[in-house]
Amino acid sequence: MALRVIEIVTPRSDKDEVKKSLEEHQPDAGYVFWASPLDDGESLSFRVVLDVAETANVMDELEELFAWTDKYRIVVYSAEATLPRLDKLALEEEEEEGSDSSGEDNGGQAAVSREELYADVLDTSLLSKHYVMLVLFSSLVGIIGLMRDNVAIIIGAMVLAPLLGPNVGLSLATTLGDAKLSRAALKTLAVGVLLCFALSAGVGLALGVPEMTHELSVRSMTSYSDIILAMVSGAAGIVTVTLGVPTSLVGVMVALSLLPPLIACGLFLGAGLMPEAGGAGLLFAANIICLNLAGVGTFLVQGIRPLSWYEKERAKKATLHAALVWTVLLAALIGLMFLKTH
Repeated sequence: MALRVIEIVTPRSDKDEVKKSLEEHQPDAGYVFWASPLDDGESLSFRVVLDVAETANVMDELEELFAWTDKYRIVVYSAEATLPRLDKLALEEEEEEGSDSSGEDNGGQAAVSREELYADVLDTSLLSKHYVMLVLFSSLVGIIGLMRDNVAIIIGAMVLAPLLGPNVGLSLATTLGDAKLSRAALKTLAVGVLLCFALSAGVGLALGVPEMTHELSVRSMTSYSDIILAMVSGAAGIVTVTLGVPTSLVGVMVALSLLPPLIACGLFLGAGLMPEAGGAGLLFAANIICLNLAGVGTFLVQGIRPLSWYEKERAKKATLHAALVWTVLLAALIGLMFLKTH
């Protein structure tokens, strides 16, 4: 099983309170912990080793415990193994035999803590020169793959997945009601889309589309199965992210719905093929909407929510508003698809 280490640095004066809190929740979470003095002589370091699935609950308890002071620091990092083992199977057997554990059902809780997830998503949601370079490189790879009708090259562009991170960040920001992260993710996504589209349109204007390849053709139209694919792949991608898998590894699963249609739209528009450009643009828009709608829903199912009551209320309103907007946009796109086919 995946393990995490939570290190808590506190003043020595808080030793008894921290130890008592950790001991109270230890039977439910099944972790081990110990304390060590630090060199400054005024602080202690508590280290907690636990299953990754328990990290979110324990982090919430610690955040509530330390809400009244700023004289602490909590750091979470991965652990490869621990001896003696944290025997999860043994704990499950005890529960089946009637253990009177008072812990809450954790079935819907995300595998990684909210703080870990936020840190991972933030890295791919902020605009930087590295992100711009990644967008340009992946766009060039995708353009070559579509023009040459080479699936392997197109998959190479998918793996880079520059548009995935901002969309995941936008979904998480909506779920948490985090306006700052939402603005950052929208800005990064907008820059990525504009760069990719401008580069593709420029190539289409300069070179045209000498041949309507199969890979270009399939991205010039949108079907109802594409919407289902985007919803399912978006949900699967978010689940994998909450399990602690780096976003780049999920790219091949989700980028299928993002980069190639956008590149095809730019190429068609630059070459003056307006109906095909409209079809590719519709596919890209539908997949962006489905990805975000599925992302918000999956984060909620995974138990990703703010901790405080005030933040929960704010996040609830933001989630409802965003879900309404995405749903209306999806309904409008489905209406356009229906009109095009009838």
